[in-house]
Amino acid sequence: METNIEEVQVEAVPNQFWGAVKIFTEKPHVINRRICGTVNLWIGVCEEDFNREELIKALIETIECDCCDKQNSDQNIKIGDSSSIQMSLIQKKLESYSFKSLSLCDNIKSKEDHDILETKESDTGSESQHDNISTCQEPKWSIPWEYLVKASHSIAVIRKVLPKQVDKFSPAAEVILLDGERKRASYMTETKSAQPSINPKVNYSISFTTTGVCMSHFREEEQDGEASVVWLKKNVLPKVVKWMNEVSEEGLVENRGSLQLIDVAEYNEVYQRLKVKYGKPLVKMWPEVTDPLKFVYEDIAIAAYLILLWKQERQRKGLVSLQTFVDLGCGNGLLVYILSGEGHKGLGIDLKKRKIWDLFPSHVNLKVDAIEPSDKNLFPDYDWLIGNHSDELTPWIPVMAAKSGCNTRFFVIPCCAHDFSHKYRRRHAGRSQYCDYLEYVQEIGGVCGFEVKEDKLRIPSTKRICIVGDERVNESEYTSVSERIDSFIKERTNAAQQSLDAMRDKDHSVVGEESSECSSMWTEHFKARESTQPVRNCTQLKRSIREDIISAIAGVLLEKKHLVEVDVGGGVSVKWQRGGSVALGDLARRLDRHLLAAMKKECGGLQTLLKNYRYIFNISNGEVSLQVPEPAWKKSSSSLVKTKLCWFHANHVAGCPLPPTCMFAHGEEDLRCKPNS
Repeated sequence: METNIEEVQVEAVPNQFWGAVKIFTEKPHVINRRICGTVNLWIGVCEEDFNREELIKALIETIECDCCDKQNSDQNIKIGDSSSIQMSLIQKKLESYSFKSLSLCDNIKSKEDHDILETKESDTGSESQHDNISTCQEPKWSIPWEYLVKASHSIAVIRKVLPKQVDKFSPAAEVILLDGERKRASYMTETKSAQPSINPKVNYSISFTTTGVCMSHFREEEQDGEASVVWLKKNVLPKVVKWMNEVSEEGLVENRGSLQLIDVAEYNEVYQRLKVKYGKPLVKMWPEVTDPLKFVYEDIAIAAYLILLWKQERQRKGLVSLQTFVDLGCGNGLLVYILSGEGHKGLGIDLKKRKIWDLFPSHVNLKVDAIEPSDKNLFPDYDWLIGNHSDELTPWIPVMAAKSGCNTRFFVIPCCAHDFSHKYRRRHAGRSQYCDYLEYVQEIGGVCGFEVKEDKLRIPSTKRICIVGDERVNESEYTSVSERIDSFIKERTNAAQQSLDAMRDKDHSVVGEESSECSSMWTEHFKARESTQPVRNCTQLKRSIREDIISAIAGVLLEKKHLVEVDVGGGVSVKWQRGGSVALGDLARRLDRHLLAAMKKECGGLQTLLKNYRYIFNISNGEVSLQVPEPAWKKSSSSLVKTKLCWFHANHVAGCPLPPTCMFAHGEEDLRCKPNS
């Protein structure tokens, strides 16, 4: 029996509904964080009408079958570690309702692709023993959503859902029924297992109605899926509604999914293996001040991606030996360490040595050097050049790869936008600088003679788009490509220099970049960063300047009268003059320009300084006000009580309202030493 969960009114057309369903079906990990990805095992298309209720009941009964026919185990595809689902029976059941297999031949575009796929299937064991069920793991294997435009067409998908944490969850089997005539998408999985599941423990449907979108589930007496129903209502339905409003009436959905160039199932296996092998040991030994949880697992994910990208390249080109690499601007050297540990010989170069370098084994090749775009920095003996958030080197890496030789490829993850000689200036006002810069780096790759590809990584970073140049367009035209590169660099650097000259004429305070005297440099305007970066967080400001700025800000805030009740303990409250709140922009305009210039030299703005004094100032929604002092007994830890002087006691016109329960010391005689002093 199918029971409605909730219906939401939406003004949309069927194409928008199918566009939203496409996003949810192909990217379930966006909502369900337990999921790594999916692998389609079989796809069928039906052009005739069928009894939907009867088919769904039959499918659920087949999926929920606890025991598999061990005598026919060659026809079963293993989905999880604890059970096998009779996928062949599910397929036959669908075929009995006129669902025809989406022929593999329809998706193969060349004989070369067919040979590669046959090689892959020969290595998949029992999965290749069934003629029709194929591991549709290539990016070209996808659900033919265009068939649903015709009302009489329906699609059935049998797939494997892959967990992120393989040590906690097993892969799950899922059958999807996309009913084009009824405009309904149904999702069926194993729900009666006692094991933890990455899928909701309920079978459900999402349907397009005359007024909006409705979610329902298939209720059974023995089924205990109330928590899953609540989760679907709270997480899935609102997302589908949101996507319906965002999709165009044509139903077009831009394919911006992650891990498009590699196999998701293989990636999950490699990532989990590297995570166990390198993750915890690196976090435990981490000697840097940065957060190990971010940097360690981010580089493990990048390494897993590169390992699979290079594996595919070896299969495609018939290479025997593992690829070599140079990581330009390698930073902490983690990526070099992991790739070297997996057999890829490489070199990492950075301006500054990190503490963790000394903890790496001897086979990890790291060196300190300045990397400048010149004939001295070519790497013809290496296969790949890597730029992982390489800042000012990012636009130069495709150039270095092209000039290093016909067999050198590149992989970059653009972050901060830099051009060849200056900071990158956005060329299209209608898009974000990041998107504009990604397009520019791809343009550089094209100028350098590469067939450029783009993909999205799964790393804990907002800048996670990678650009890959693994194929040359015309390797025979190496000389002409080199000349074209030089011309492009000259054009870009001259344009940037002319812009700087114009700014200098307008404002004499703008200082130009110093020209390099090295004749082998590809541009005279490039300036590498210093090996020691200055501290720019206002902590290096003179104490007298900091005190003047704080006093000036407090004076502006206290111009307004605003009394607040302050709890001093024992059920007693006192009134205290907190002052008003002022927008950051207005506050900056009220301050002396010399004080602002001193701050800008150190950090670039007022907000950074205010964040260093959270115990004095509060910043909320772009407005600044004074903090309300809190008594020490409200703090969870007393280790820092009375270890700093109270600013309000010494500087506020009404003093501090909390003697003697204040968190801070009222006078030198009230101070006590910190625990580690």
